Amino acid sequence: MDSAPSDVIAATLMALAIGLAFIAGCAIYYGRKITAPRVPMQWGTNGRPTWFAPRLVGLWFSFGFTAIVSVVLLVLAHYEPQKLTGLIVAIAIVIGTNMWVQAYHLKRVSQWQTEPPAN
Repeated sequence: MDSAPSDVIAATLMALAIGLAFIAGCAIYYGRKITAPRVPMQWGTNGRPTWFAPRLVGLWFSFGFTAIVSVVLLVLAHYEPQKLTGLIVAIAIVIGTNMWVQAYHLKRVSQWQTEPPAN
């Protein structure tokens, strides 16, 4: 049996663990700074929030989304080994994008919290 697919999946799992640790670290770090009970989840073109979610959802949504999508893609890689490369690339994109989104979003929420209210 060829160990290359197993090695690739092991490396992907390591990247996933690192990505999830980063996302969780952002949630913990910014979670200490963000005290609002509801936090913005999306920003409009005018720079103002368009909708809000409970604080816990706002802090941890990216972690859950990344974990769920990555697990689905890993299961697909297991059952569709001929598509392994594409699925691994998709996982890398999901992890990298959500790491950036989590850091940017929570930094922006932290800044928003200290801004004076708009009239």
